[in-house]
Amino acid sequence: MIHYRLSKHSDCQELAPNLRQADKDEVFASNGLSPLEALQASYEVSQDCYTITDREGKTIGMFGVADNGVFSSPWMLASDGILSIQRAFLRQGKEWVEDIAQKNPVLINYVHRDNDKAIRWLKFLGFTFTALVPEYGVGKEPFYQFVRVTPNV
Repeated sequence: MIHYRLSKHSDCQELAPNLRQADKDEVFASNGLSPLEALQASYEVSQDCYTITDREGKTIGMFGVADNGVFSSPWMLASDGILSIQRAFLRQGKEWVEDIAQKNPVLINYVHRDNDKAIRWLKFLGFTFTALVPEYGVGKEPFYQFVRVTPNV
């Protein structure tokens, strides 16, 4: 079983230097931010923000959901340490998405086309990929839009 807790601002500084290369590339291509800037911005705009820790208590990931008015945007940024708890995280991630979907029935965000691990994880969580945007963000790189709609909430 993995541990996650409400995030503290200092978690952004601990995680930023260890962010997975795919996540670094994705945040830079989408909005031109450094890992620290991306984590801090995500932390600030999220209604719910959590930090994932390994067995020793080291920060290995952060995730949350930002309310954009009509829809909400789930996000996650992690270090390679996430691989050490991958199976448990998949199960708990699914429970978390089910929970946030009750409060946020329309979830939409974007993932870089080359972020294979994130794409597999999102499919496992029940997201649908609705479009490939060939020139997304400041880097004008290909991103998939992913969506999950929870009916009758």
